[in-house]
Amino acid sequence: MTLEETQAAFHALATRAADLPAAAESFLVGSPAFPAAERIGIYADMYLWRLTDALREDYPKTAALLGDERLLALAKAYAREHPSDQPDLGHFGRHLPAFLRRLPAPERADLADLADLEWARSEVFFEKPATSIARDALAALGPDAFLDARLELIPALRILVLDHDAATVWRHLEDGDPLESAVVCPTAVAVWRAGFEVFHARIDPDEARAIEIARAGEPLRHVCSTFHDREDPAGAASAVLASWVDEGWIADASSAG
Repeated sequence: MTLEETQAAFHALATRAADLPAAAESFLVGSPAFPAAERIGIYADMYLWRLTDALREDYPKTAALLGDERLLALAKAYAREHPSDQPDLGHFGRHLPAFLRRLPAPERADLADLADLEWARSEVFFEKPATSIARDALAALGPDAFLDARLELIPALRILVLDHDAATVWRHLEDGDPLESAVVCPTAVAVWRAGFEVFHARIDPDEARAIEIARAGEPLRHVCSTFHDREDPAGAASAVLASWVDEGWIADASSAG
């Protein structure tokens, strides 16, 4: 075997992409007391444990819900379908929410939504920083330019639309409270970073739509129109915009002209 072939074979064994007993004996040295398959098995186990730790770091609440044994089994099945393909293990877990949704019998019906929330929290933590505007920046646009103005939202902001109330599940796990059974409850959640701290909060569906409209570069007249079903549409839009400024979600507000 060439060096390149040997390295590729070792990698396949260490990541359990190849059958350990069958392949290890073909090029690795063993002994009666310590066969080659057992030797490479040490590396394979360490690799799986490191991948499991990577998932635990990005999905701490999901890991706590599952427990060590079930998390290890999940990591093994997940790594088989989505092997680590980048030097940074921080990217390894990016497919986990979709993987959980494909499981025929997940631990809980809301497990994938909880994972979605945790991955969003991980993403915004590493997003680039941005300076946020103050309230007077919106007032400075003036009444004529306000409705045609466009907002630039900070990079460290995600909007999730989930089938279950994962935010409540997250809070119960954070507080150590018992979990209730998963119930379908469509929920919109905003996830953002302020300084070095990550936050998330449930928001109304129309506010979630307004944020996505603003992110798409539509003028404020379209953003504000999402609140037309509120009892006081103008007041609701004004209150929501003020809350976005207060939370630091708006990086810039500029007139189309």
